[in-house]
Amino acid sequence: MNWKLPDLSQNLWSKYGFMANPFDINALSQNRNTLLPVSEAIVGRDFDTKESKLITSILRNPGGGRVVVTGNIGVGKTTFINYHRYIWENHAQDKLFTTCREIVVTEEWRLRHFLVNIICSIVDKLLQVKGEKEIVKIPVLRDILTFSRIFYHTNFSVEASVVGFGGGFGLTEQANVPPVIPEMQLLQYLHDTVFEIKKMGYSGIFLHIDNLELFSRNKLQKAQTFFEEIRDCIQIPNIYFVFVASKGFFQEVISPLERVRSIFFGRPVVIPSLSKKQVLEAIHKRYEILAIKEKDITLPIEDTFIEYLYDLYCGKLRYIMDAMNMILPEFESTQVKTISMEKAKQCLSDLVKEHVQNNLTTMEWKIFLYCLEVDSFTNTALQKQFDMRSSNVTRVIKRLLDLGFVYLEKKEARSLLYKVNEYTKIINYRTSNARFSGEFKYNHSSSKTPIFSIRLEKAIKIIQKKKRISNKEYVDLLSVSSATATRDLKKLMEMGITCVVGKGRSRCYELAK
Repeated sequence: MNWKLPDLSQNLWSKYGFMANPFDINALSQNRNTLLPVSEAIVGRDFDTKESKLITSILRNPGGGRVVVTGNIGVGKTTFINYHRYIWENHAQDKLFTTCREIVVTEEWRLRHFLVNIICSIVDKLLQVKGEKEIVKIPVLRDILTFSRIFYHTNFSVEASVVGFGGGFGLTEQANVPPVIPEMQLLQYLHDTVFEIKKMGYSGIFLHIDNLELFSRNKLQKAQTFFEEIRDCIQIPNIYFVFVASKGFFQEVISPLERVRSIFFGRPVVIPSLSKKQVLEAIHKRYEILAIKEKDITLPIEDTFIEYLYDLYCGKLRYIMDAMNMILPEFESTQVKTISMEKAKQCLSDLVKEHVQNNLTTMEWKIFLYCLEVDSFTNTALQKQFDMRSSNVTRVIKRLLDLGFVYLEKKEARSLLYKVNEYTKIINYRTSNARFSGEFKYNHSSSKTPIFSIRLEKAIKIIQKKKRISNKEYVDLLSVSSATATRDLKKLMEMGITCVVGKGRSRCYELAK
């Protein structure tokens, strides 16, 4: 072998002085044995906050309940619920039993799926808490083990799929389970399981139902049907059902259903974004928890870049962490040092641009650049801008939606308003921040023209060649209206690319010096 292997050790973070990745995008776990337990790493969600006071009031009400927790994607809803699950199971006077993980809904679920997953999640946790020998002594739990996908190998051997109920216990004892268990029987299993857990000393069960974002806004009917179906199930006493969803879910799905709304807490618990100061505090707390003892740490990146990302992503912590994970491997070297904000910006912009552009056709990319420029748009606006048929525009929008580059912001009558995903906005960071920070200085000789609009790119080339251009010339050369020409030239001037010379009819624009 005449070639040298690169460094293949798993020491990316140890080079910085950390035991593990401080920018892990997973929600903080309620498990105390993880490197980043929610009990130690959580920031900004203590019991003095409005949202914590509200969820605590709901959980203090004996007998069970139902509530929706909402907030923008990436603000920390799951971590918030995990924190309260941890507190109520481990430190409350009246302890609540909770499952190991949140129960993740899919958009194809019906009542049967909901019940089976809840029951199996509860029994999975009981196996860890009580052990196999104790669990199989309880008839209802032994029956549930038969149709769950939980395998254990002490005195019994159970094999069955979640929906294909079969299999049996080992040597001498057989469990006869019908091939299809009626929903009423599943409901009874859940009732009986709650009863057994109460006998163990718990005051009830705290269930975290997640992933309701999968019921996108153009599938509200499916979401409403799901909640109509599970209405009776979620009224089982002594269970606290906490549904986690995106902002607006309660108003759009629950409120219109009178029968469903009547059994829910009257309003959602809304989780706001952490403040910029709190995000920095959360990341530095992770640095502290994960620091290798007796070893100096090197900050992977300047705090100013984290603050920049906070503004770019509207405070969404998950997006900030994801951006860090994207760029840090690009800077790996034998010499570990803190990455500057400018280098980090450029790297992230290049990576996101490459990812987006490689997934789009030339025309899709052209349309997407326009979407970036305007931020919010409708099908009609794109039709007018690109002189395309509605069906063709719809096809492009669907493609951008499927890739996650844009999302549906709101629906008004027949009009759908779309918005560019914050993840992609870094592509334009030079131009989007120029008018506010003064950082951007256009390099006339550079071949790397800032990308903010195909039309404006063409305009810059024309101005570079002609040195000076009037509003009328802009109209003629770019085939736009006078109003559009005025708007474009004003934008170029705001960005420092052009300046005004002359007045009145002799007014024109030339390259800024």
